[in-house]
Amino acid sequence: MHEKIFDLNVQKDMDIFFIDKLSKYGKVETFKKGQIINPNNPDNIYIILKGEINQGMYSKNGDEIIFYRITEGSIFGEIDFFDKSRTFVVNKAVTKGKIAVLSREVVESKLKQYPEIYHYFLTSIIRKYRMIMLELTNFQFNDSIGKLADFLVRLYYTENINLKNNISIVLTHEEIANRIGINRITVTNGIKLLKDKNLIEIKDRKITIKNIESLKKLTNVPIE
Repeated sequence: MHEKIFDLNVQKDMDIFFIDKLSKYGKVETFKKGQIINPNNPDNIYIILKGEINQGMYSKNGDEIIFYRITEGSIFGEIDFFDKSRTFVVNKAVTKGKIAVLSREVVESKLKQYPEIYHYFLTSIIRKYRMIMLELTNFQFNDSIGKLADFLVRLYYTENINLKNNISIVLTHEEIANRIGINRITVTNGIKLLKDKNLIEIKDRKITIKNIESLKKLTNVPIE
């Protein structure tokens, strides 16, 4: 299932298109670590040229839920753009970086000129929708170890472009806890258990998946 959703060849095609062919029509802006990049209107699409951004929501009490982390070559704002309405999603920079900001006028002009561009935007939207579905099934179907294992499996398929099994995104235990809805201590204990089982190893705060198939067996995934 994960292989179908996170097809690496599709992701590479999208990255190349957004960065090499579309970003040149936008205005390049820099962002700092911790900066909130929240547009006031739904009239722009943003392409990440460098850096990492979390997309999530905050409750009135300040509780945080992170849906996914997007990196170089990914876009955000596309759902707002086509819906013509701002959502409650908050875009927070995890690192410093650069984005290309494309206005509605520019995007609509390119869509008229090259209708095949719709395919890339739809693919991005569909992927995010499916990722949210996986998050919901993970929350409902898995125990704490299953939730952690499922989260690592998903990171493996979104990050394993170089086929070296390492996850380049650096995540704190607190961030992982916010992603999968369990407390930080449970995450810490779960990671220790997975390390003891020789399923993962951590070096310089980066995770290497040593046995992806055994990780999958710890999850209660939906029937395909």
